[in-house]
Amino acid sequence: MTSFFAIVLLALFSTGAAADSFPARTVKIIVPFPISGPTDIRGASRMTRTYRLIAHNAPPAISDVLARTAAEAIRGGTRHPVALERQPGALTTRGATYVAKARPDGHTLLLGSNATMVINPHFFRETGYEVRELELIAPLAIMPFVLLAHNSVPAEDPRALVDWLRPRPGEVNYGSSGDGSTGHLAGELFRRATGVSVVHVSFNGGVSALNGLSTRQIALMFAAQPLAIAFTPSEHFRALAVSGPRRSERLPDLPTLVESGLPGCEIEAWFGIFGPAGNPQAANAWLRERITFAFAEPATRAQLAAIGLEPVAVPERFATRINTEYEKWAPILRANRMPLKDGA
Repeated sequence: MTSFFAIVLLALFSTGAAADSFPARTVKIIVPFPISGPTDIRGASRMTRTYRLIAHNAPPAISDVLARTAAEAIRGGTRHPVALERQPGALTTRGATYVAKARPDGHTLLLGSNATMVINPHFFRETGYEVRELELIAPLAIMPFVLLAHNSVPAEDPRALVDWLRPRPGEVNYGSSGDGSTGHLAGELFRRATGVSVVHVSFNGGVSALNGLSTRQIALMFAAQPLAIAFTPSEHFRALAVSGPRRSERLPDLPTLVESGLPGCEIEAWFGIFGPAGNPQAANAWLRERITFAFAEPATRAQLAAIGLEPVAVPERFATRINTEYEKWAPILRANRMPLKDGA
């Protein structure tokens, strides 16, 4: 695993022009998320009044924004079409498997995430692909999470929340967008770091989990920042902290969990464009140059910031980050390992 990502890192920003023959036909980006995107990754929910309100005001699907931006970047440099093909199902593993097994010629790409490259391979059995079968072409964006608590919880900061939870083992629920989601992993990290005993409740999407928080089905959740900023401040819940290594530009008054006295509680989601391992390096370099340039444009960065995404600070280090997180989260994920349900 380490040697694989080392090779990717060395090749990531290699110079050289792509061969004149690339692209030679339609470039296809596989989007393994449903139409509602990764903030609502598992589909619909029972229709409550609160759910309708949240769903109506939810941010645009993150996967669609990122995929379309990458497609436009590629399209601007070729006369050939760039197609977005949605292949949801099995918690993004169906689309990832399709790309992993595709012909490695640069024309089939994947909108991948930390779920694809870090969580799924450890958390689920028999995903259908191996991480080594996919290689990073270009990082796209980072997505912090926000710790939310229902207003009935008598805690104004993470330390007070921990103090409130400790004498209530097994009595308090926290929610996420689904088993194996980044929000689920954030909750497990919080539980292990603080020693509290909280019960995970798996919802069928981030919007559904937020509905559960608003209606007191759960007391806590780690919400994707785009979803959190769309609904804070709220009459139902409040934000206590962000999960990233630094404060969020969109929520600058919120401390990080580490700032709040919880060392080791750092987690973010991230997204990138991947291809089958063995793609021609000239094709990867051509794609990387166009995508990286587009995502560095001030207008693009402003668009992403507006919905709660953050740019990748040092793209050259991203392959190392994937490798580090793959090893870091393995013990937590494997301790909760479960079979993959294809219909998820």
